[in-house]
Amino acid sequence: MKIKICAIGECMIELSNAKHALYSQSIAGDTLNFSSYLDKNIFDTSYFTAVGTSEISKRVIKFLQKQKIKTNLVSQISSHEVGLYLIENSKIGEKIFYYWRDNSAAKFFFNNQNIKKCQNQLKKFQYVYFSGITLSLFDDNNFHKFLILIEFLKKKQIKIMFDFNIRIKRWSKKKLFSYFSKTLPFVDILFSSGEDLNFLKDNTSLKTFKNLIQKYNIEHGIYRNNARLNYSFYKDERYFIKNKIKNKVVDTSGAGDGYNAAYISKFIKFNDPKKALHAASKIGAKIVMKKGAIVNVK
Repeated sequence: MKIKICAIGECMIELSNAKHALYSQSIAGDTLNFSSYLDKNIFDTSYFTAVGTSEISKRVIKFLQKQKIKTNLVSQISSHEVGLYLIENSKIGEKIFYYWRDNSAAKFFFNNQNIKKCQNQLKKFQYVYFSGITLSLFDDNNFHKFLILIEFLKKKQIKIMFDFNIRIKRWSKKKLFSYFSKTLPFVDILFSSGEDLNFLKDNTSLKTFKNLIQKYNIEHGIYRNNARLNYSFYKDERYFIKNKIKNKVVDTSGAGDGYNAAYISKFIKFNDPKKALHAASKIGAKIVMKKGAIVNVK
């Protein structure tokens, strides 16, 4: 029987620079990317979000279904539309984001939720996944509702997965620190990049990451210090791989999300953190060689 997992977040229209000031349109978003790259032979995958009712929102729903993501928890709100972001890449493939999502359907949806209804919708899952970008959707008056929700899910023995995935343009540093410190006590599986950790702690050392997961009693921590050095802490054991960097980086969009999806897919299948690290690095390396957040990695 497949494992039931639900990602919580926002899917958006992505505009990415092609060439000669021309932009291509696609559908992406970190939690959507993660859901797309999950092994569907292992996971029965759902997405908890909202879109509008326009033709473009209908295309978003069709896209999710094409990715074998269930859409019964995708709400449609006639007064709002899907968010939009523009992404540009530097000469070395690093990404720069520009967002238009302050009035998006997802932001409205998450800030106008009935907690009891959410609890009933999500209590059937075995895993839930969200990110720092998910948290940035909540305003101060409604974030406490999300904390009530994940506390409820944790008490139901549902595994809580959290990816830092910091986009500082989305909120103030003070608000980010506050939200993260309130969220981390409920997290079972934490994903972090070296860039994220450096922003939070002004340090990328392995000791800093280990201290962080120990402080919040997080059972399973996955740390991508950089493309070469990857670590996993699971039940007080440390696992480590060192990658050889051979391929030219074209676009890093979606690579971290695909990495997380491949890691948890392989870990669930084999219960082996080192195998999971190798699988995750392999998928991440394939994604960065292509343009776009959701690409064919087979």
